[in-house]
Order: sequence, then structure tokens, then C-alpha cells
Amino acid sequence: MTVVLETIGLYRRFGGLTAASDVSLRLERGARHALIGPNGAGKTTLINLLTGVLRPTAGRILLDGADITRLRPDQRVCRGLVRTFQINQLFSELTPLMTVGLAVSRRLGLDRQLWRRIGSRGAVIDESVAVLERFDLIGVMNQPTAALPYGRQRLLEIAAAIACAPRVLLLDEPAAGVPEAERDGILAGVAALPQDVTVLLIEHDMDLVFRFAERISVLVNGAVLVEGTAAEIAADDRVREVYLGRSDHG
Repeated sequence: MTVVLETIGLYRRFGGLTAASDVSLRLERGARHALIGPNGAGKTTLINLLTGVLRPTAGRILLDGADITRLRPDQRVCRGLVRTFQINQLFSELTPLMTVGLAVSRRLGLDRQLWRRIGSRGAVIDESVAVLERFDLIGVMNQPTAALPYGRQRLLEIAAAIACAPRVLLLDEPAAGVPEAERDGILAGVAALPQDVTVLLIEHDMDLVFRFAERISVLVNGAVLVEGTAAEIAADDRVREVYLGRSDHG
């Protein structure tokens, strides 16, 4: 399989604190990979390193074999590395159709034009509707985003990320703040992502993690403690002790 995203010996130090320590990950094309760890493990630091928000103290990041370690966040997005956030970054006054339409338009180089002009382009509208349909958002596509249930807003953020045509999608706690009754919708939306999109999921909801991920990396104190299949991680005594407790996961 082709490795799409790779980190090689990443370090990030803040004075005397090492927040990322010799982190080496390899994500293959189409992978469904989860990154878990206790609070303070360094998950957010790692995501910020991958997306260019932070620069590593040492180490490299490769996307499709090309070194992107020094690229700006927007340059990484243009190369296909896209993320969502723990707290959604949506414009509450826009509708889902406008939100996804703007993401499509930006990808096509039309983002500086007014929505009225963008909205007149049939190809943009057609693609936006197709993305919204994939996430079961057609019925609310003309409602203000602020009026949507929070679970639907999280789905919309994922839909907007997909509209950017990512090679690698980083989902940063997509179920955070989502009521229990709406989490199945998040899981269904994530499961419906195109198979050629590589997904790295950062999540505290272990039920969602174990239902989604084919492989899991466990981060502790800024370093990878162990990586393996979901079954291997669930059975690992070190993981049970530092993160999962003693409850079993299927």
C-alpha cells in the first residue's frame, strides 16, 4: 500500500517541556486510523504540527512523499491535507449549501467572488448538493447553520472539509459536545467518507473509535506508546492501564 502521510522523528519542545517526542507515524492511502491518549498526551500538539499551526523542533512531515514540514497551513490544504476542529469553525449565518458551496468555490479558485455570483455557477451548486446528500443534509441545506442541531453542525463541518477534496482528512474530536442521540449520525457520516480519503481520527469517544478505526496509535506523554489493530489495542495491558481502564471493547 502507498504511504500518504508520514512523520519522521517529530519533536516539539516548549522551553523545558517536550510535547511531542520522536513521533513517527505512517498512514497508508485509504487508512481509517485513530489517535487516542489521555488528556495532556500531546494529541493537539501533533495535529497542529501536521497542519502547520506549529513548527517542529526537529523531524519531518511527508505528504505523498514530499516534504511539507515548512509549508504554511493554507499550502498544506492546497496539497490535500485538511482538518476539522474540536469546536466548529462554521459561519452561523450561512446555510449548509452556502458553506459547502464556498468550500467548493475556494478549491476552484473562485472564493473571492460574492456568493451571489458563485451561487449562479451550476457546477458549484451540483457538487455542493452531492456532498450534502452524502451527509444527509439535503433537508436542511437552506436553513441557517445556527438553527441546526449541534450534531448536524458537526456533520456540516466534515462535509465542508470533504468539499476541499482532501487526500488526508484529520478529524479532531468530531463527536465533542454532540449529544449521545446524535453520535450515530456522526459515525455514519464518517463511515460514508470516500474510500480513497485517508482519515486520521482524534477522539475521546472510545465506542466511536473502536467502531471506526482499523488501526490505532496511542499517544502518552508526547510519544507513541503502542500502535496496532483495534483488537490489539483493546487487549494491550499498557493501554488499559494508562487510558482505557479495565472495560472491554469489542
